[in-house]
Amino acid sequence: MRSSKQKRNWMRSIFLTAAIATISVNTAAANPVGGLDLKQAERLAVEHDAVLQMKRAQSKALYEQSIAADTLPDPRVKLGLLNYPTDTFDREQEPMTQTRIAVSQMFPRGDTLELKSQRTLKSSEATSAGASNRERMVLMQVRTVFLELLYWTHAEDVVEQNKKLFKKLVRITESQYASGIQRQQDVIRAELELDMLEDRLDAIRTKQQQTRAKLVKLVGPEAQGKSIDEGFPELADVNLENEQANLFASHPKVLMEDARVARSQYGIELARQSYKPEWMFELSYGFRDGTNPNGSERADFASAMISFDIPLFTKDRQDRKVAASQLRYQASEDAREDVIRELQSEYQQAKATWLRLKSRLQRFQSTIVPQSKENASAALLAYQSRRGDFTSLMRARITELETELKFSRLHSKLLKTQARLLYLVGETQ
Repeated sequence: MRSSKQKRNWMRSIFLTAAIATISVNTAAANPVGGLDLKQAERLAVEHDAVLQMKRAQSKALYEQSIAADTLPDPRVKLGLLNYPTDTFDREQEPMTQTRIAVSQMFPRGDTLELKSQRTLKSSEATSAGASNRERMVLMQVRTVFLELLYWTHAEDVVEQNKKLFKKLVRITESQYASGIQRQQDVIRAELELDMLEDRLDAIRTKQQQTRAKLVKLVGPEAQGKSIDEGFPELADVNLENEQANLFASHPKVLMEDARVARSQYGIELARQSYKPEWMFELSYGFRDGTNPNGSERADFASAMISFDIPLFTKDRQDRKVAASQLRYQASEDAREDVIRELQSEYQQAKATWLRLKSRLQRFQSTIVPQSKENASAALLAYQSRRGDFTSLMRARITELETELKFSRLHSKLLKTQARLLYLVGETQ
């Protein structure tokens, strides 16, 4: 026959094993798949981004403006009454009195119109590249926020499940303390850990609300009432072996600078057109009334005129314009080089971070997480066989909890870094 104390120990082990087994179920499957996945969030974010739409509209406006810039100015028409006598106000009194109509057309210097058109077209291309860069940034931002919200959602599930365990542990320790089996310190420790988990849940839910607000800002009200998928998504692969010198040649920020460099080149050519004259042609026709002294009708007058300026004083005008344009071109080249160096630096940093996170994630997955579970199981067995104390069991369970949260955080950071790399090298590299 078993003693009363042996029965109590046996019942304690049964209750404790059942409680921990309940929590050992995979928490990733605790909640059903939500109503908003990453692909939907990306699409909505791109559609709702006002800055992106603004840049696209600006690019189209500049393209239309480039076509208008390669068109001659509208001709000018002049109507007038010349040499009108003010003593009698008779149009037939003086032979020079005439009603005159004139048409004039201005022709800009050299190839000014074509160069202005090409320069404006390059501005359109720069703005279009800026829109592409904005789209990449929006995708990176929504991925980062979505992954952060996924982490806090998973963290809530993990802590919530562990909270249920500690509630059962509190009830068990209180019951055993009342029976004289457990110490009061064990009861207090279990209650303390439960209160700390409750406080941690409050902090996690605060982070959830803050992160969801960021997602709503990016995606729109569609993300307000929807739950999100629990599993971490798969992002496009990044070829980290690609170290070619022109890796960033197709990046929107570089394309934007390329268009600005080309625009500066057209600016130099446009400044050189100031050495050429600007032309003005004018045709006029004057109608005369009255008759000549011999009784014949007065003849009408027709006139043609060409006017142009002569660029003589070029030292402080045209020469300075060309010099300024050349300096702007050099500045645009330097700006392009700086952007490439910045992208290369960001890429190397993100690559190093991604490789290190991948190594740590693999270590957690293959070693640390299994060891933490084994440690918790060993602590339970030791406690059941009276070879371990309650404090060691609590410490082992807390270590398992922290390990699972760190594993989830590493996964989130790895995908965030991958999203950064996709922004830098694109998804077609």
